[in-house]
Amino acid sequence: MLKLSKKVEYAILAIQYLAENPGDKLNAKEIAQKLNLPYGFLSKTMQSLMKSGLVNSIQGVKGGYILSEPSENISLLDIVNATDEKIAIVDCILLSNDICERNDYCTIKSPMYKIQKIIEGIFANTTLSDLINNEKKYNYLNGYSIKIKEINKNL
Repeated sequence: MLKLSKKVEYAILAIQYLAENPGDKLNAKEIAQKLNLPYGFLSKTMQSLMKSGLVNSIQGVKGGYILSEPSENISLLDIVNATDEKIAIVDCILLSNDICERNDYCTIKSPMYKIQKIIEGIFANTTLSDLINNEKKYNYLNGYSIKIKEINKNL
């Protein structure tokens, strides 16, 4: 099962919160309190987002974080990459062929790789704006299209 790390999850939540409050300078403590996240961990995560250029840090008494770009220009994949985490449906996707001990007889790597590419495509084509508006239309690699609202109805 694909599961995002807490670092990625918190980064998405925090940066989405910034996008929902455009123009507000919010510090890590405020964000952590509003989202009920551990402050220390979120603070380090915000530093990763800042180093990657996704958020800007304004120093001073009334300082805090703001988005460096409009929410429609920041993808979920940008956020994942900013945390230095990887998303993979199976571990072997992250490994080179010579490291996997089952490489010579594995029959799932190729189909899993195709699924992985679809997942990466969704992350690359979903922006913060899409999360806020909940309206994104996805174009999967096989041409099949669906809206988030339709996915939510089926959950």
